[in-house]
Amino acid sequence: MKGKEMTSHRGPIIRKVAGHEVHMPDGTIQQPGVVELVDGMVRKTYPLTEELAQTEWIGGTITIRQEGENLRAYKNDKTI
Repeated sequence: MKGKEMTSHRGPIIRKVAGHEVHMPDGTIQQPGVVELVDGMVRKTYPLTEELAQTEWIGGTITIRQEGENLRAYKNDKTI
């Protein structure tokens, strides 16, 4: 029971990555941009306007692709 309680208080693990450009499936580009990932899927994106805590700067271009119902993020054709 105790383990269940601890798990329920924790939300999903969110990984934030930022790059010089984030290319969206609709053709828009955020410069620079942040991508939030949960379980490898894009949760949301937004412009990088200031230094953000717990954000990994990977630089370069991040490309967001639609894969079925989900969005995935790629850098150099490899999933992030």
